Amino acid sequence: MSAHTLLLDMDGVLAEVSQSYRTAIVETCHAYGAKSVNLDLIGEWKVRGGCNNDWVLSRDLILASNDEGVDKTLTLDQVTETFEKFYQG
Repeated sequence: MSAHTLLLDMDGVLAEVSQSYRTAIVETCHAYGAKSVNLDLIGEWKVRGGCNNDWVLSRDLILASNDEGVDKTLTLDQVTETFEKFYQG
């Protein structure tokens, strides 16, 4: 007898992945000079709501940063590509 199972985790109950996403946000922001972005700041923005798209959140955090040398001309496509490199490895 053989069993074949397909297990999908759509709500994060079986595997908690929010920290890996948030770490990718931090690394993405740092790559563009927004060194003050940290997990606490991301948590504050997430609590406010409207931050479900981590690519957009990364870009918004970068643009809101007052850190010296932040690249404020970047596009969402650039941020998305950078985020995915950090998240996917």
